[in-house]
Amino acid sequence: MDYKNFQKILIEKALAAGFSDCEVYYKGSKHFEVMIMEGEVSDYENSALQGISFRGTWQGRTGYAYTEKLTEPAADYLVAAAKEHAELLSESEWEELYHAGDVYPALEGENKALERLTTEEKILAAKKMEHAALKGEDSIASMDYCVLDTDWMETAIANSYGLSLYHAKNSVTAYVCAIAKDGEEVKTGSYFWKGNDWKQFDPVATGRKAAQIAASHLGAAPIASGKYKVVLDGPVMANFLGVFCGVFFAENIQKGFSMLGGKVGEQIAADCVTLRDDPLLPEGYASTPFDSEGVPCYNKAVVENGVLKTYLYNRKAARKDGVPSTGNGFKAGLTAPIKTAVTNFYLAPGQRSQEELLADMGEGILITDITGLHAGANTVSGDFSLSAEGFLVTDGKLGQAVEQITVAGNFYELLKNITEAANDLYFTSGGKGAPSVRVREMDIAGK
Repeated sequence: MDYKNFQKILIEKALAAGFSDCEVYYKGSKHFEVMIMEGEVSDYENSALQGISFRGTWQGRTGYAYTEKLTEPAADYLVAAAKEHAELLSESEWEELYHAGDVYPALEGENKALERLTTEEKILAAKKMEHAALKGEDSIASMDYCVLDTDWMETAIANSYGLSLYHAKNSVTAYVCAIAKDGEEVKTGSYFWKGNDWKQFDPVATGRKAAQIAASHLGAAPIASGKYKVVLDGPVMANFLGVFCGVFFAENIQKGFSMLGGKVGEQIAADCVTLRDDPLLPEGYASTPFDSEGVPCYNKAVVENGVLKTYLYNRKAARKDGVPSTGNGFKAGLTAPIKTAVTNFYLAPGQRSQEELLADMGEGILITDITGLHAGANTVSGDFSLSAEGFLVTDGKLGQAVEQITVAGNFYELLKNITEAANDLYFTSGGKGAPSVRVREMDIAGK
C-alpha cells in the first residue's frame, strides 16, 4: 500500500493496542549510478528503497521498530515489536513526540526535469566528463574514477497528535578523478559537481578541472619546517568544519565533549567569521523544511561576527537546557536514533577573491589538500596534526607545488586567527561549506 494509508493504519492499530501516542517516519529513495572507464560503462546501478521507522509510548516508555514492507501484517509486526522493545527500557528513556501546530517554511527541493532525464543522457554526460579529463592536460595518463549519480528522496512524518509532513528532493552528483604522470611521479586530482538543475552541469568543465588539479601538483617537494602565513583553500576549510562541527552540538557540550560550554554570547572567533546552519539553502545538499523529529527548520547564525550565538539542539538536548530545539535532530538512517546534526553548515564568504588574498599575503603557503582528518584530529580539544599539500606563495603568486608536509594547530585557535574570508564559497558533498580563508600563521612541519 502507499505510505499515507500505511501511516494511517499503523497509527490506528498502535492506539488500539494501548500506545498512548506514536509516530510513523517514512523514507523512500531512488538511486542511479554509472561509472565510466575507458569510454565504456564499467559499473551501473538503478535501485529503489523504502522503509518505515515506528516509535510510540507504551506504559511511559518509548519503543522502536522498523520494516521495509508497507503491508497490514507489517503494521501488526511494528506494533508488537515496539511494545516488546519498550518493555526492555526504563522510563528515563521516554521520548516526547512533537505536536502539530507550527508553520513550516516553503522549500522546493524537487526538480521535475531531472526526473525526466533518460539513462542514455546520463551515460553520455559521464563519458563526456571522462573524455574531457583525459584530454584536459598533456600529463594525464589515466582515470582513477568517473562517476555520475542521480538521487531522489522523499520523507514523510505522521503522528497521533495530527502531525503530517512531507518533503521530496532530488539531485545529480558528478565525481571525477584524473591521474597525472611525469616519469615515475604520479599525482591524482579530483573534482565534483552537485546540484539539481541539469542545465547548470557542464561535464566538460568538470572533467577538465580534475585534470588541471592533478597536473598542477606534479613536481611537488617538501619545504623547511616553520611558521608560515597560510591561505586555506575552500575545500580544506570546509573539511575542517565537517570534522569539528560537533563542538557546536548541545548534546556534546552537555557531556563535556566540547570546549564551548558556557560561551554563548562570547567572542570565540575573529570578527570576520560567521558560521551559519541553513536548512533552507536553495539546492543545498542538506536542505529540508523539517528535521527528523518534525521540528520546523530555519536559517540561523551559530557564530556571527565571531560571537557564539547558539548551540545546535535536538529536542532531548533542548529539554535539558530549557530552550526550544533549533531543528537539528536527525536520523542517520531508518534504524538510527535521533542525534544532533548540521544541515548546510558553512562559513560565510567575504568580498574578495582567493587571488586577492594571496596577493595581500605576499609570502606563505596555499594549502589545497589535507588528509588524515579523522585520525589526526581530536574533536574535543580541537587539536589537529594533518598531512597536507599545496603551493608556495611568492610575491603574492603561486609557485612551487608542496608535498610531504604536516600542518598542526587547534580548531578553536584557527577560528580566532582567520583574518579574511574570500568570495569562493565551496560546498562538500556532505553539505559543509567554506570559502578560502587567510590565516595569520600556522605551524608547518616539512624537511
